[in-house]
Amino acid sequence: MRTNQPLVSIITPVYNGQEYLAELIESVGEQAYPNIEHIIIDDGSTDEGATLAILKQYAHLRWWSRENRGRFATMNEGLEAAKGEVVCIVNADDMLMPGAVGHVIEYLEQHPEYDGVVGLTQFVNEAGAPYANAPFQTAPVRYYAYLSQISHCSLYLKRECLLRCGLLFDPSLHYVGDYDWILRILAVLSVGRVDFHLSKFRVHATQTSRRNRRAMVEEQKRVVAAHHINPVLFTICKSFVIGVHDAKKLGCTWANSGPKGAWQLIASHLQHSA
Repeated sequence: MRTNQPLVSIITPVYNGQEYLAELIESVGEQAYPNIEHIIIDDGSTDEGATLAILKQYAHLRWWSRENRGRFATMNEGLEAAKGEVVCIVNADDMLMPGAVGHVIEYLEQHPEYDGVVGLTQFVNEAGAPYANAPFQTAPVRYYAYLSQISHCSLYLKRECLLRCGLLFDPSLHYVGDYDWILRILAVLSVGRVDFHLSKFRVHATQTSRRNRRAMVEEQKRVVAAHHINPVLFTICKSFVIGVHDAKKLGCTWANSGPKGAWQLIASHLQHSA
């Protein structure tokens, strides 16, 4: 790796993130790579200052707080404010894997033909223990439209390419802006892949996608139509992916929590599907 190591910007939008935010900050701070800026934007948290109290504990952060504008508008703000050559967006409840940033920069320097790189994502539960991973993560990136196998917390991109091509998030979307964003990225940028884990994605009950499933599905239909994705094939693939993932989650829950935990998972799924 060259002596003048490029700056990497980790961008984190946060709203009432006191439960997991410190773990993310520590995971970024523990990276062996020496040239990282961590930008955290507090999107109008309403937790009586709990999120701000955590941010004030870390002098190395670039952070600010303002009124609520939504997570995708906040992500755009971070992308525009970032100073790094390479950027990655990591939510406040997720974490970086040890050595992730160093692996990314080494890969990009060995493969200058790529505008970015995506790696695998380790799914974890509320306590941070390994959970059932999303299926098909090693599938070629060209299948993303139907498999949705890329998590933006494991996607590193050259910032100049994003801005030059106008690849910001659509702030009119509330639930699937990341799906739309990655579709647009893959249409115009060249993204390589590494087959090791770059991040941890935390699965928990308060996630937006779990609390707003119906609205998310309707918004997803709009994005599928806008990108001229075959809706029948999309529905078939989505159902298959969800089925495989749910079976993995059930097996993992049974192994960790027994039949009682498995039944609670089923009950929760039925509740959110109703």
